[in-house]
Amino acid sequence: MAPRLADIGAATCCKLALSRMLAATSGETTGALSEASALRQRSGVVRAYAAPAPGANFELTELHWGALLRDEVEVAVEACGVCHSDLAMWRDAWSRKRFPLVAGHEVVGRVVALGKDAHGLEIGQRVGIGWYRRSCLVCSACRCGDLQHCIALQRLMIDGYGGFAERVRCHWAWALPLPGTLDPACAGSLFCAGITAYAPIARHVHPSHRVGVVGIGGIGHLAVRLLRAWGCEVVAIVRDEDQAYAAQRLGAHRSVLSGAQADDLRRVGALDLLLIATSANLPWPSLMGMLAPQGRLHLLAMGCEAIPLVPAELIPRALTVSSSPLGRPDEVLQMLSFCARHGIQPQVERLPMSRINEAFAMLESGDVRYRLMLTPDIA
Repeated sequence: MAPRLADIGAATCCKLALSRMLAATSGETTGALSEASALRQRSGVVRAYAAPAPGANFELTELHWGALLRDEVEVAVEACGVCHSDLAMWRDAWSRKRFPLVAGHEVVGRVVALGKDAHGLEIGQRVGIGWYRRSCLVCSACRCGDLQHCIALQRLMIDGYGGFAERVRCHWAWALPLPGTLDPACAGSLFCAGITAYAPIARHVHPSHRVGVVGIGGIGHLAVRLLRAWGCEVVAIVRDEDQAYAAQRLGAHRSVLSGAQADDLRRVGALDLLLIATSANLPWPSLMGMLAPQGRLHLLAMGCEAIPLVPAELIPRALTVSSSPLGRPDEVLQMLSFCARHGIQPQVERLPMSRINEAFAMLESGDVRYRLMLTPDIA
């Protein structure tokens, strides 16, 4: 015999009532959230860690979002990485004046709400969100598939609120499904550091190439792993013997110190591609000397110093200097599939999100190997 409603208990009645309320909202939602978080979602409220001013401590606060837009998705955050871009935004190094700041742009979580015009996603699906939150889909760049070059491009923590929160929102095109074989506790960094390294590899590298990686950090350690799986000969250009050992454990075939004599670096050379994954001061002429004819030096780190370029040295060997910002959504999906096939995941350290200020201090000091992930513990 089925139990009567009066026999179910007050707590269950509350949950049934909450489910009915959520079902009446304009978009499709799920009851997968905690009861308290679901009530906040119903009211357009989210709890997040925000810094009120440059360099100030992050504090748990409540933000009032309002209703979900028709073409957006809402994701319950399961993990979010801490990146040097978060550090730059927190210091206001780029003069964005985005305070109070909710940082975080390496998000993995489950879809908990869909606007009526959101496509290709399902409630409960696990997705990742990176640096971007919205593209117009109609400008010439978007029509070519280059959503990351949209003329109306919005960035997650610059034009919205980032992932150091219980939930995050973005346009459906930038919420990308995560393969089930990738660990959601560390995969968030693939949506920033991972695609930063992968995009130039996919565009410019053949398995027969010799590729150098300068800087074995958050981006560089993934570049080494990706290149090794790609089939390349991988040369790590590092600052000291400890990094050299670490690079070879990650998969580099050999390592060389960046402070070596120019002739020693050239003897290692004949590199088809040299990925610059560090903002440190570098011996640029010596690094250019490592390139093979028609070789490419590719910049991935925004904080690099000015590079002295001498046309008389570039042109005779047909050398190229290039750069790239992250990648297209289809490239992100390709990278996720490639990483799932080859078992490539970021090497991370984990902290609860309530220790966010400690996490930023660790990142500032360089005391992280190689990415730092925060998991929400917001009641």
